[in-house]
Amino acid sequence: MKLLKKLLIIIPIICGIALFVVMKNNKEAPVRLDNKERVHTVRVIPLEKMEVVPRVTTYGYVGADRTWQAISEVSGKIVNVNENLKKGYFIKKDEILFKIDTTSYGLAETRGVADVMNVDAKLRELAQSQKNTERLLTIEKKSLASAGQELKSKRELFKNGYISNSDLEKEERTFLSHQTTMNNLQNSLDLIPSQKKALLAQKKSGESTVTERRLDVAKTEIRAPFDCRLSVVNVELYQFAAVGTILVEAQSVDRAEIPVSLTPKSFMTLLPRQYGGSIGQMPDMETIRRAIGITARVRLPMDGEFPIEWDGTFSRTSESMDLKTGALTIYITVDKPYENVIPGKRPPLVTNMYVEVELKGRPLPDRFVVPRSAVHDKKVYICTLENRLEIRPVGVEFQMADVAVLTKGIKEGEILVLADLMPAIQGMLLKPVQAVEVLELLKQQAFGEADPR
Repeated sequence: MKLLKKLLIIIPIICGIALFVVMKNNKEAPVRLDNKERVHTVRVIPLEKMEVVPRVTTYGYVGADRTWQAISEVSGKIVNVNENLKKGYFIKKDEILFKIDTTSYGLAETRGVADVMNVDAKLRELAQSQKNTERLLTIEKKSLASAGQELKSKRELFKNGYISNSDLEKEERTFLSHQTTMNNLQNSLDLIPSQKKALLAQKKSGESTVTERRLDVAKTEIRAPFDCRLSVVNVELYQFAAVGTILVEAQSVDRAEIPVSLTPKSFMTLLPRQYGGSIGQMPDMETIRRAIGITARVRLPMDGEFPIEWDGTFSRTSESMDLKTGALTIYITVDKPYENVIPGKRPPLVTNMYVEVELKGRPLPDRFVVPRSAVHDKKVYICTLENRLEIRPVGVEFQMADVAVLTKGIKEGEILVLADLMPAIQGMLLKPVQAVEVLELLKQQAFGEADPR
């Protein structure tokens, strides 16, 4: 029994030792595996030079190109009002909006005309008086000459003792009387020019008063200066209009204006790289527009089957930068904003409408256009002929939306890696896969045929 127990203990031990010896004798040496390089599959496109149109998208609110306020220049009661004088109505050029009572101004005009007629009568009277005085003066001069001859004769007679002293004195008094009368007539003629000047000045003043009263009468009739749409109406029939009161406000309908803000960098993107002429020291706005060459497209940012768009024109820039934002304001105009309106599909371009404005500069030739995501801190990934990664610095001319425009550091025909490798190691092995659709989209975006947003 004891032997059996010992065998039960020894036999497993012997079997284990035998199994260990067999496994040791039959084991194989470990297989040494060769290190294999990891391959990264990446999407690539060939680099091609193409023409690119610089574009910037911004937003702004529509305003009127011209705004007019009808401010009362005369006071009085409103006696006539246009039936279309309501906010939002359209008014044609020279259409009468309202009239102010002209009674008081008409009476003042009549009084002024009467005053002028009175002066005219005095001038005619003065002219006739001048003629009469000249005739009397002519007669008096003849009488004086005759009296002078008579006095000379009397003095000879008195000297010879033929007449008395009283007769001589009487003749002298007659001569002096004629002389005094002639002097008075001459003085009257000398005063006539100054009297005439005074009357002419009085007439001119009266005529000015009449003209002023007629202008006041004309100011009582208010007409639209251009085709417009009413935005403010403060006029009621039989209402009293005081001088200086804003009665009507209207906005032109032939053109709309949209001010939009651009950063200096965005504005510089739109400017031409070469310009053949000189703007000059004091240029006019038309010269500046030709030199800059910006075109615009205005869109209503709404979801729909067809885009709602208007052709815009670069009008001018603001005179200074905004102090708070550092942005430059440029103004885009749209001609005939109320044309081609389709109810329910295409609205008019009305004031305070929020719109998107796409600005385009002149086309730039021979540029490399790549996806913006393919530029990593002014570097791009190039797939070499050996399918190895090359990290290369490049020159970025500008960026717009999802694309970047490169000018140096790469060559036409090289393969650009689109993937953002993590990590990106110089010389790593790549497996390139052509992304044809990306290249086609880049071509469309470069020339503005696709929305780059």
